[in-house]
Amino acid sequence: MNNNIEKSIFLLGGHDLEMLTIKEILIKKNINFFDKELKWGAKLSAYKNELEEFSDHTIYGIELEEDIDSPKNYKRIDHHNDFSDREASLLQVLKLLEKEPTREQMLIAHNDVGHIKAMECFGATKEEIADIRKRDRATQGVTAQEEAQALEEIKKIKEEDGLYLLETSLDNFSPIVDNFEKRPFLIYSKKSLTYYGSIAFLKKQYKEQIENNQAYHGRGFFGFDSEYVGLVSVNKLVEEIMEMKREKNIISYHNFMFPFRFDKIDKPIQDRHEFYKNNKFDERVKIDKEFIKNLKKDNWKYQEFEIETKEEYNEFVYFHDFARDTLFNTADIENDAFEWNATSYYFYKEISKTDNFELSLFCGRKYLLNLVGISLRIFDTGVGLLSLELENREIDQSSMDDILKINDFGRRIYPQYLGKELTVDTKKSFLADKVVVKIGNESYEENFSYADVPKEIMIADYILKLLGTNTFTIKKDEISKNFIQPSVDDRMFVLSWYADKEYSESLKNYKYIKDDKWYEYIFVDGAGKTINSPRMQKKLIKEATYDRWMNSEYGLTLYGMSRYSFVCLSASDFPLAHMRSMYFQMFTLLLIQRASILRFSDEVTALSDIESKNMETQISSLYKNYIRFVNKLYFREITPQDQGLEIYNQARDILHIDNDIKDLDNEIEELHKYALMLEENKRVGQMDRLTKFGYWLLPPTLITGIFGMNIFPDSWIKAIQIYIEKLF
Repeated sequence: MNNNIEKSIFLLGGHDLEMLTIKEILIKKNINFFDKELKWGAKLSAYKNELEEFSDHTIYGIELEEDIDSPKNYKRIDHHNDFSDREASLLQVLKLLEKEPTREQMLIAHNDVGHIKAMECFGATKEEIADIRKRDRATQGVTAQEEAQALEEIKKIKEEDGLYLLETSLDNFSPIVDNFEKRPFLIYSKKSLTYYGSIAFLKKQYKEQIENNQAYHGRGFFGFDSEYVGLVSVNKLVEEIMEMKREKNIISYHNFMFPFRFDKIDKPIQDRHEFYKNNKFDERVKIDKEFIKNLKKDNWKYQEFEIETKEEYNEFVYFHDFARDTLFNTADIENDAFEWNATSYYFYKEISKTDNFELSLFCGRKYLLNLVGISLRIFDTGVGLLSLELENREIDQSSMDDILKINDFGRRIYPQYLGKELTVDTKKSFLADKVVVKIGNESYEENFSYADVPKEIMIADYILKLLGTNTFTIKKDEISKNFIQPSVDDRMFVLSWYADKEYSESLKNYKYIKDDKWYEYIFVDGAGKTINSPRMQKKLIKEATYDRWMNSEYGLTLYGMSRYSFVCLSASDFPLAHMRSMYFQMFTLLLIQRASILRFSDEVTALSDIESKNMETQISSLYKNYIRFVNKLYFREITPQDQGLEIYNQARDILHIDNDIKDLDNEIEELHKYALMLEENKRVGQMDRLTKFGYWLLPPTLITGIFGMNIFPDSWIKAIQIYIEKLF
């Protein structure tokens, strides 16, 4: 045990199960403490005499609201308000005592920090959760009569604008909250009010009240001091919170971009590389009337680009003309004269204002986003890009932590690994518990759960359904459909914008270089940063950040980019239009470049593997398409605008586009030389055979020249004809 602890005293705060557990530990360890048996909202002033008497000791106050100035020898142990990022008070005390927590103590700690959901995430059984909650309520003085009354009052809960409301006559809310799981939940009485759910908007709105100790919060709950409720009126507070919930201004924008490759199946695929070698590239990636017909069956609508609004004009003129030819397809594919030689084809699905994207996490948190656009772009290199545009307008999912979770859990395509229970462990780490996309009367869902270990890499079912089962498949034996594979890995690319004036101001003057949340936003770390080296973190942030507009008239605007993200943090919604249009087009092009490079590299590997019968033809087809890709899709510059050019060049470096192109150039060139060598060897072989044939025919030719053809039997002449046919 730390020797300093023996010269310390502890002051206990409001009684609950956690506080009584701490008390038991202190008694067992013979540690000095004082307990005034206070209730929730306990204040430091209750121990004014002890603070004066023990001025020569280190004093630890546990969950005490500092309503008086604390002395220099005082240290606070808490996990509420400004301390909500710390672990539970119980665990802090055990760490001071250099003791490892038992499972029961861990359950009590998780219960106090995050209630039932936190215990579930820890892996508590239903029996353990019920026991901990029952003991906690008993510690708080909840009677059997109040338990029964709570069950009756739950029946009166109503829902308004996605918020569950209940006015109760009970002073203690726990028997109601324990038995009602839906969130967000606002429960109030004449003396008190508590909101359960995501509380970032309340922390921002009532910042002054928090600083004045008139409001408190923890992980997933926010409430007001009873004195403040009495001064303001609980009905006014309820109306204020309801009004904030009704506001539907856009808080963040998320675009999940899924690059994939496709190959038309002419017969069941046994081995992928064998399939590439035995089927011409042109035939496997052909975009024709049949392809378009199947897309229409899957409710995709083709759209020609036309300038009808100023936004479309701005987007069009932003790019060089050669980039426009690739990005903005203007061809009329319904015209019989169309030759199917466009570089890309753009399709979309009709959606309504009520369509949405629902993301449920393993620990019970649920995010609801408006689905504002679904598009599909098909390129003649045999790659495609599915895009899901989402808007976040829910005030209770507006914190940076919410944005990080939406980006990280929303982008997953398939499990990165399987745990003991297939995907349960994976869901705790980075997979959503469930993703549901609702379009009209249709609902597409994926829960990432498997009865058996998958034999192949799976793609989320909602993605497959959106792409369309008439056109695409992940099964290798569905003839005439297009076999698809993710172009990168288990993640979609994330394009995201988020506005937070207060947070963005805190990053000015290069403070972002040391900021953990900015790192997590760029590198899409929804469960905390995945780096432990401060030096490396700074280096990566510098390389990934574009800060031209750090101090603009609209406030700070930062852009960040990685191999799987392009994000923007700003003080206002000014950059949003650019993220939706110009930058979306720019990163569409970059992702297709990268996906095409990976595709061609895989094709080269397949053709280099084993010599095949039609190898020269296959290599020639691949070489021709690669040259077309370089001329039509790989651009070193796409816009005359300085900012766009700078971002484009920085992103190309991060995605390794130029280096990969250089390597691929060498691979393709070597393969092409090999094909030419094979053709030359074949030609020389034919010439050798012809020379030998001429040598053996010289004597018969002399004889027939002198005596005529009639001297040879018919059987000889026929044998010579057969020999010539075999020779050539």
